[in-house]
Amino acid sequence: MRLVTLAYPAASDFLSAYDETSRTLVAHTKTEAEIGENLIIEVSFPHLPNRPLLRATCCGLVSGGLRLELDDADTATREFLVKVARTGAADKAIHREHKRFPTTLPVEFQIGAIKTRSHVEDLSAGGCFVRADRPPQVGQTVTLEITPPDETPTLKLTGLVAWVKDGKESGFGVEFDAAESEGAKRLRTMLRRAVGTGEVDL
Repeated sequence: MRLVTLAYPAASDFLSAYDETSRTLVAHTKTEAEIGENLIIEVSFPHLPNRPLLRATCCGLVSGGLRLELDDADTATREFLVKVARTGAADKAIHREHKRFPTTLPVEFQIGAIKTRSHVEDLSAGGCFVRADRPPQVGQTVTLEITPPDETPTLKLTGLVAWVKDGKESGFGVEFDAAESEGAKRLRTMLRRAVGTGEVDL
């Protein structure tokens, strides 16, 4: 998928472009897209603490840009954008050093002697979110083997469970350690390539 950056001059401009009922966003951009094309969009406006990435589908053409339908899988990110645009307030936990890519890559994670297969729902050079019906406890050490989209050898990473999400969309956030491991280096290379080429295949 192509990566498209959308910069709104003010938070009010973002809110004017966003239709909460249909979950669509008007993107004023010179980028051309076909109806039905899937994209990754990077959104920015003043006072936004980072530039979140969301999955979107081009659902129409408008004067000077595109109409995009935002993916339901990124509901939390969408709600965060709306909250910041309306109130100017952002949780400190959202201030992240690394850009997080929405994804659905397969993963096998191990805590202690127990291995579980699942998938990663967002991924950055510094951490990820893993879907899990029974999330582990915060502070536990976790080993992950993430399968890249090109089916090269798995990315072997270790980290600590930084936070846990219970309920309907349960899972846990991982903060990677061992930044100089082979898996961490390969991950950084993969993500830099995605940003540099504007092509995201995660």
